[in-house]
Amino acid sequence: PYLLHMIRSSGINAEYGELVSSNPLYPQVPITFAMKDIILLVLLALVSADNLPIWPDEFKWSSAGRPSSGWDCIIILESADPHTWSDNYFCWKNTRNNPIIYWQSWGPIEGMRCTQITEAADPHTWQDNYLCVLEDSPYHFSWSSAGAIAGMSCIQWLETADPHTWGDNFLCAPPTIKPSKTAVFPDDFRWSGWYPPRGYDCIQIHERADPHTWHDNYFCWRWGVKDPGMKWSSAGPILGMKCTRILETADPHTWLDNWLCVPRDSKLNLSWSPAGELPDKNCIRWIETADPNSWRDNFLCG
Repeated sequence: PYLLHMIRSSGINAEYGELVSSNPLYPQVPITFAMKDIILLVLLALVSADNLPIWPDEFKWSSAGRPSSGWDCIIILESADPHTWSDNYFCWKNTRNNPIIYWQSWGPIEGMRCTQITEAADPHTWQDNYLCVLEDSPYHFSWSSAGAIAGMSCIQWLETADPHTWGDNFLCAPPTIKPSKTAVFPDDFRWSGWYPPRGYDCIQIHERADPHTWHDNYFCWRWGVKDPGMKWSSAGPILGMKCTRILETADPHTWLDNWLCVPRDSKLNLSWSPAGELPDKNCIRWIETADPNSWRDNFLCG
């Protein structure tokens, strides 16, 4: 089912081998694909199907609109309910693969495994709402309208503007198994000067005072390894963490107070060089080609 969804959502007509253009200027122009291209797409889907968000750590509920960045979401809407349900979202980290979760407010979706989302105390047709996943999805959701379910990991679905007992409703599931492998430097890390790359989790490396496109720079670690707990600070070292100063004296845009930090018990012992690789260490280059202030010879080493 996951592979079939990938083919259908890509726009490929699996029977005829066509991809319908999404360009609004040419909406009716099909692009013919050879079957080998469709097979390649299927193989790519198979390879990446395991990199799904971890429950519950990489999911969240929002009752005040879609989160600004870092999340993909579905809207949780009961149109018959007047109590501001138009801005409620269930979200997951967008650095992971889409977990293929759908919402329907008029019964379960055929061919999917659905969980009824009900609130008996709410008169606004909350008896026919369902959250659905693929039949082979690793997520096995259960719903409770009377508190968290013992023995499961739960996320509260709270709509404070709804008076009909929406303060004790929880979506629950067994926790997803987390990665056990510790990230190894430098093999499991990489620098990206152009947004988070596929297959990696990242932290943003941003100096707001620098005008040279630092908003799209990220330091990343592979999927399938434990989160190393890294944090970035552009305003001095973070209290209680082991921090490495990221310094470029040739850059006038406040690159004197930037630090990359890891937990105190981390096995990562990082060093920074603004003038080439450090001898006897393994290094990863941090490069921002749009910044003219000597950002071509900077390395994080360990």
